[in-house]
Amino acid sequence: MGVGSLIRAEPATWPTVVKINGSRLIRSGMDSISAANLEPVLDALVPERRRLIELLSSLDASDWDRPTECPAYSIKGIATHILGDDLSLLSRQRDGAVPGLIVVAEDMPGADFRQLLDGFNDQWVRAARFFSPALLLELLEKAGEWTHDYYRHVDPAAPGEPVPLFNPTFDGGSPFWQAIAREYLERWVHHSQIRRALEKPSLSDSPFFEVGIQTVATAADRAVHGPDTASGGWMIGELELGDLSQAADILTLAHTADEVASLVRGPDEAVKEFANRTGRRTDGE
Repeated sequence: MGVGSLIRAEPATWPTVVKINGSRLIRSGMDSISAANLEPVLDALVPERRRLIELLSSLDASDWDRPTECPAYSIKGIATHILGDDLSLLSRQRDGAVPGLIVVAEDMPGADFRQLLDGFNDQWVRAARFFSPALLLELLEKAGEWTHDYYRHVDPAAPGEPVPLFNPTFDGGSPFWQAIAREYLERWVHHSQIRRALEKPSLSDSPFFEVGIQTVATAADRAVHGPDTASGGWMIGELELGDLSQAADILTLAHTADEVASLVRGPDEAVKEFANRTGRRTDGE
């Protein structure tokens, strides 16, 4: 899930948010996400997980089985996938264990990265189907605490695993701050997918939206521009994503590539590239 080359703009900046008549506007900026400016991402991890657990705790038995935009996964399936991500990163990043994809590759000779990733995720979700909702919630809470504690103490500039969002060529490793930002973006996307399955809007509250859009903009080396009027649109570089609700939907994979292309305004080639990068896959995930 990456954002590719967008039209060159000034260096990306972190938006400072104010409210005018209930609408969020940009007044000034700060540095983009980096090893030296990771605090906004770290600060968003705990409240995002808390909000997710509150949402899941409100579900009745039938809600857990609701289908989502990921055809193979119900709400419970996505929640189980989030837990699997937590346990996987703790095992391989914190504890230095063999990555799950390498283990899966033993049974999938010749598979490419995407096939291995899909296979790993699907095997985990199938294997954990017996988890009760109560146990799943407890584990999500604990794993959220463990990952936050680990990310609070790891050196954000230390070399780590390649992060395709920032390093699409897999050319060497990536600094740890990129893995942490990637993890936040993943959680924001899946949280919003669960919300939409419950007929709720994507997670666009502050600071969740601001951290998400800045992660995408930093990965693309572009600036974030907030609306300069209450009815204005959010922008990454020269691409206008629309109002808060629409921008949150686009960035959390609510739309296919064709739909994104019809919603985003900007230079044709940049819109096409952005849509291909942020459009929801239609092949089963």
